[in-house]
Amino acid sequence: MVSFHRSPLLLLSGLVFNALVSVAADQDVFILQQPSSAPPPKTLPLRPIEWGQLNFISTTDTHGWLAGHLLQPSYAADWGDYTSFIEHIKETADEKGVDVIVVDDGDQHDGNGLSDATFPNGEVSQKILMMAPIDLMSIGNHELYKCEVTQQTYDMLAPHFDGRYLTSNVEIMLSNGSWVHIGQRSHRFTTKNQGINIMAFGFLFDFKLNCENSRVSDVEDVVQQAWFQSAIREPGIDMFLVFGHYPIRFWPEMWAIHRAIRAVHKSIPIQYFGGHSHVRDFTVLDSRASALQAGRFLETVGWLSIDGIEPGKSEDSPDYGKPLKYSRRYLDFNPYSLSFHANKTLGPDGTFGTKNGRKISKIIDDYRVNLNLTYPFGCVPTDYLLEKAMYPGPNSLLSLLEEHVLQNLVGDDETLHGKSRLIFINSGSLRYDMYGGIFTVDSGYIVSPFDNAWLYIPSVPYSIAKEILGKLNALDYIFMELTTPISRTMMVRQQNLGDTFDINLMNSLISAMSGPQDQEDLKTTGYVTIDDYGMDGDDTPHKPYPLYYLPNAVATNDSFPADGSAPESTDVIFLDFMKPFVLEALAKIDSTAPKDDWKVLEYGGKPVKELIKDYVRGWGTECIKDTR
Repeated sequence: MVSFHRSPLLLLSGLVFNALVSVAADQDVFILQQPSSAPPPKTLPLRPIEWGQLNFISTTDTHGWLAGHLLQPSYAADWGDYTSFIEHIKETADEKGVDVIVVDDGDQHDGNGLSDATFPNGEVSQKILMMAPIDLMSIGNHELYKCEVTQQTYDMLAPHFDGRYLTSNVEIMLSNGSWVHIGQRSHRFTTKNQGINIMAFGFLFDFKLNCENSRVSDVEDVVQQAWFQSAIREPGIDMFLVFGHYPIRFWPEMWAIHRAIRAVHKSIPIQYFGGHSHVRDFTVLDSRASALQAGRFLETVGWLSIDGIEPGKSEDSPDYGKPLKYSRRYLDFNPYSLSFHANKTLGPDGTFGTKNGRKISKIIDDYRVNLNLTYPFGCVPTDYLLEKAMYPGPNSLLSLLEEHVLQNLVGDDETLHGKSRLIFINSGSLRYDMYGGIFTVDSGYIVSPFDNAWLYIPSVPYSIAKEILGKLNALDYIFMELTTPISRTMMVRQQNLGDTFDINLMNSLISAMSGPQDQEDLKTTGYVTIDDYGMDGDDTPHKPYPLYYLPNAVATNDSFPADGSAPESTDVIFLDFMKPFVLEALAKIDSTAPKDDWKVLEYGGKPVKELIKDYVRGWGTECIKDTR
């Protein structure tokens, strides 16, 4: 348990955004179905969780990964295993006479076949999600892109949580035209064992790309509204819990909430939980307020314990306001790790899997089969990675698309076939790495879950077209409409790190600071997290992967003159999301031609995930036995 202090690593954690340290599981073990009961290979013991007076379990940005990571042993638990873990932890809390609260910070759609292979998106996965004994849940931006998903959230999740699904700044428009909050704005409760009186809020960052049936109010405005000001002034509150979908480092929303509460309560405990930026992180706001963020894609379970809360004590007491003691841990999401922290055993006769947990695992397996997610297309010969591989390079997923996949795009207009063309794709259209082994229907959703259409501008002079890629990559970022992938390394500058950020220096520092042990003893690569409390937050000691920048976009040319010369003109093809960026690039290249002068047409053809599936088929099926 660590008392409040400003870690000497605080400055470094701010520079590297903790998070940008990487992040893949060892691939020596191949798993065909969930759940895995085999521990990932390692030689060093796990760092245990520390219990406190009040304890939290946290997930965020699960994005449909309820079946776990079938090709990554370090993250191969499933939602049933997580349910077993929660049930054991809650039982232990009762035995110890302390409290545990389970929170989820939103974004449960877009990223996995279990969530994306149905209409509406999440029709199956949300039912599974609700089977776990989660105490509090908030909304994410991925619950708001599509109107039918927003309606599903209002109809399904909000009633299930019975006042514990919190959307303090998010509303939905009903069929009669009136606006109501999707969930509750706040929730007040008293903990079971310690009797801590808590006021909870659930906020979303200032999101603007929502469907028209929802409304997101800016956090800065909401904290000044009468209902919020009244809620934070209710008598008898021992602690504020503010969880939701906002990054806990650099972004302003959390600090707007903090200023509003601190204006009324100078030293009451406040605990924040965040999400959205897909990182592990822990930040200290003051001696009695901190924030935890638990990664992405069910790679991580966040753990936080607090000591020093004084239930029922008046803030006017002369000795009120002593620094709280915190302990945080980021648990790798595999059965070995979860069972270790639950102090249970694995295996057919083990004590870890509860009745509910095993039932949920079976339901997940059945749904995967029923949705045809296990159908195999082919065998990927090696890992193709995003930030974890150098671009360009033989293991870069972007390079694979650029050099082998994009040129297989076939438009709907046969008269265009054989014409010179430049095909652009933004790196944000790829969501996750493609690992060696069986590539299934599910794999397609994982690598690229989006169905963006292809557009084109015909016959652009090559002297102009060849400059587009450079202009796109000179931008700070290109957001993919459905991802807002803040974890992308190309967005480092957006996180206020500046142009002086040296990624090579960061990688060297991470390797040097990973601990006294010989890194050759670490058998798995994975997260090595730097946060405000240092580098000992990860439960599993890992050998870090290096981190590489990704460009905003890549391009491939196709049907250029056989003699190697440049064509006079070329069709410029790109995903529909990229349209404003491409037009802006053209305006910068040729200032004499207004954006509206470029004729943008529909090109047709398969989405990226289907192009990848087609290419994988060419690798053969030798690794496939029976996955169905």
